[in-house]
Amino acid sequence: MTTAVVFDLDDTLIVEEAGARASLRQAAALVPGVEADSFADLVLTVARRLWHSGPFHPLCRQLGISSWEGLWSTFEGNHRTVDGLRAWVPGYQVEAWTTTLAGFGIDDPPLAVQISDAYRQAQHRAHPLVAGADTLVRSLTGRCRLGLLTNGPSDIQRLKLAATGLADCFDAVVVSGEMGIGKPDPAVFGEVLGRLGAEPGAAVMVGDSWERDIEGAVEVGMSAVWIARGRALPGPLPGVTAVDHVGAIVDLTDGVGPGTVTGGNGP
Repeated sequence: MTTAVVFDLDDTLIVEEAGARASLRQAAALVPGVEADSFADLVLTVARRLWHSGPFHPLCRQLGISSWEGLWSTFEGNHRTVDGLRAWVPGYQVEAWTTTLAGFGIDDPPLAVQISDAYRQAQHRAHPLVAGADTLVRSLTGRCRLGLLTNGPSDIQRLKLAATGLADCFDAVVVSGEMGIGKPDPAVFGEVLGRLGAEPGAAVMVGDSWERDIEGAVEVGMSAVWIARGRALPGPLPGVTAVDHVGAIVDLTDGVGPGTVTGGNGP
């Protein structure tokens, strides 16, 4: 019998990566003569290169913080291990935008500031719920304990959760930036289970990252539902079921097994 269900947030309950690209396309409208997709591609390439070569990349990998999140997070409200990153990231943001403009032959620092602001504002509106997520979470409310376990900076993960309208449905919310550890570290799974008062064998993890969500959950003894989004199953794991999207999940309260979770292509 399932007593707790723990959800991932980004690209499980809400749209994340596609939303970031859409926000970049909106910001591109400020740059005359530049095609939106080309602008988004170059920003992501430049940001990733700077992020990976920066001094805090190992920490960001540990906490699951992406380069596009670094373009709009303030990193306020995070664990003290993130203090150095918070001090470094404003320079990273300026360099990412100015280098991108330079790639189009543009040297205009004020325009870089405008683009940064436009991207940040767009990101505040760029994370709609995945189809079926609202219905599923609300259907479980009161039937079992609900947790949210998400990697990322506190400020933007809390903002995204608030925008879903589902924040009050969760009995525990654990954010990697606030903990100083992230999925798949067993300690962060232990933290959310402890807050829920749930044993691993009676809890289900629902997420889209095979390494961070699924393998991390299985390691601590949880069962799991992988949100595949059309991807092939990396390999069989005991207690793991795959569905195409979160809206394909029918029920989780009887555990994960034949007949308890159904999947399909859905909308």
